[in-house]
Amino acid sequence: MHEFILGSDGMRSMMKVVHQVARYDVNVLIIGESGTGKEALAKIIHLNSPRAKNAFVPVNCGILSGLMFEDKLFGHEKGSFTGAIRREKGCFEMADKGTLFLDEVSEIPLENQVDFLRVLEDFRFVRIGGSEVIKVDTRIISATNKDLRKLVDQGAFRQDLFFRLHIVPIYIPPLRERKNAIPRMVEHFLNQLSITYRKPPPRVTPEVIDMFCRYDWPGNVRELKNLLERVFILNDEDAITVEHLPSDFLWHFEEPSALDLAEVRKRAETEAILHVMDRVQGDRKRVAQILNISPRTLRYKLNQYGIKVDRK
Repeated sequence: MHEFILGSDGMRSMMKVVHQVARYDVNVLIIGESGTGKEALAKIIHLNSPRAKNAFVPVNCGILSGLMFEDKLFGHEKGSFTGAIRREKGCFEMADKGTLFLDEVSEIPLENQVDFLRVLEDFRFVRIGGSEVIKVDTRIISATNKDLRKLVDQGAFRQDLFFRLHIVPIYIPPLRERKNAIPRMVEHFLNQLSITYRKPPPRVTPEVIDMFCRYDWPGNVRELKNLLERVFILNDEDAITVEHLPSDFLWHFEEPSALDLAEVRKRAETEAILHVMDRVQGDRKRVAQILNISPRTLRYKLNQYGIKVDRK
């Protein structure tokens, strides 16, 4: 839970809603950028619910479509299609009495949204190739990093399905909006890594923490965790200093090199003039026409940049 606790009033308010909604079998839609921890938050809701002792089944809707989507969610009977060598339960059945987590729910194809909505109405369905109506008791938690209302307006997402999923929306702020939680998160993740890899957790210098707090983390919590794991594995010293941070992270803090705009213009114009001069065998009148400048301007440029060209 350390990805979510403390850091800001917004995070405390969010966790209050999480604990309130966990007790009830209401559909929850978690909204947040990639890497903010939407699945982790869904697990917290599940573990604080009356369904905690039963299965938490995650499904990535972004890689499913058509028959594959139906098979993943509803299952199939033996011989229902090529390769169906045995009966397989779908995720709805596997999540019976538990929680079904639908990640990237915005990616469900329109042609599958109708069947999905129908199941959400009474939690009854038939496996592919079967005739038996199966009834399940499953809680639905969905997640998206997109604006579903906008997708509804664009006709890419059914409005009735949106309202079915959007009963209690929970927004996870990106890490850049809760940077004061970063020092505690770093400590927590390093302690986790210490247990995983059986190495003592190193201390982190104030300079590194300062850089972490100045960086915007476009990959959010996942990016922070991945960076710490990389540094933890490659560093055998008792402290993480700036020197231990990878170059692809440090370059974000490098000052841009000085850029003389006049010099850039000089190089570009010199290259253009020489290129055209070569094409027209040094005919200055034609050079001026091609470059859309007057002969007088061309003479000025030649003198200014010290360009000497002989007619071939």
